[in-house]
Amino acid sequence: MRAFLIIVYFLTISLFLFHCSMNMEDKVLLDKEQIIDSNFSQSFIENFNKNKNFSSSYSIFFSEEVDKKIISSFMKGMEFGFFSNQVSTESKLSFISFDEKSDCSTVKAKGFSLILVNDLNSKFYKKCKRRLSRNSLFTSINVDSEIEFSQINEKSLLISGKNRNTKNNKSILTLKNDSDYENKIADYFEINLSSERVRSLRNVLKEKISFTPRKRKDIDKIFIDASPDETKRIIPAIRYNLIFDADILTYPKSIDVWNSELSLSELNKIEGFEYPILLNRLNIFEKIILGLDLQEKIAFSAGFDIFFFGTKIRNRSSNFPGLLGKYEIKESFIYFKPLKFSIDSNGVKQG
Repeated sequence: MRAFLIIVYFLTISLFLFHCSMNMEDKVLLDKEQIIDSNFSQSFIENFNKNKNFSSSYSIFFSEEVDKKIISSFMKGMEFGFFSNQVSTESKLSFISFDEKSDCSTVKAKGFSLILVNDLNSKFYKKCKRRLSRNSLFTSINVDSEIEFSQINEKSLLISGKNRNTKNNKSILTLKNDSDYENKIADYFEINLSSERVRSLRNVLKEKISFTPRKRKDIDKIFIDASPDETKRIIPAIRYNLIFDADILTYPKSIDVWNSELSLSELNKIEGFEYPILLNRLNIFEKIILGLDLQEKIAFSAGFDIFFFGTKIRNRSSNFPGLLGKYEIKESFIYFKPLKFSIDSNGVKQG
């Protein structure tokens, strides 16, 4: 009974949101001058309009250890896919919670079964990944495919934020316990040292001296692996210190391109990997996705992709564009591979 009430509740909300915001006409998500169209965006729209293949039933099992906000956003994404056209609404959609200590036989369902766990350390995943049918797959919002930047070398600096895993960079600047990002970055690039020398010289000569701070030249790429809140402080701190000759690249979940709160001039010459993707030709999410934080946006997009392209995912296909980019399946686990983006004075380009 409880599971039935949950389904009714979420389907009611989704039906309301569907009538409010689902419109398949071309719309502008952001200013057209700020988003450059891409082949990926066009491919997504074509696949969206052509897709008529849906499983007869979807059984979504979610671990009780997964954050409730993530589960809620994931469900909303699936239900958005459910209401996307007349064919999809013929599918049966069920949500079932389970305890990680449960036996593998808990996952019993016809059609496509998706098990949402907290991360790869899930006891249920380790116990059951080889014991379930081919139609049963696991996933998590907290697990990423490994993203490697080919440009990392001895002239690269990694700026790491709080709660981030250390990458294999020779030079790392950690900002976990610092509130003054500007001074920490200035110290690393020896800008403060240059300024101190000039102040000392002025005191000795008692004269005004024209000067431009010099900075170390052995860094030509700056990688950022931090939360969106940290990144929106790190980038201005880099610009504040007049560091414009180093490329800036961001790891996934480091910048929310949908709502970065940074100007185009501040984001100029920045590239990296991010999701969900920006669709400037199609806006089916604006009334819901812009109000979510980055993790919730990813959960919503994952739910939408897994329902709408569930047949392709079940068949282990990775050659289709979803809201989270490309897909990869290893040991019955679905990984989301974010899309590359770049920003210059002309705007944001994806793909």
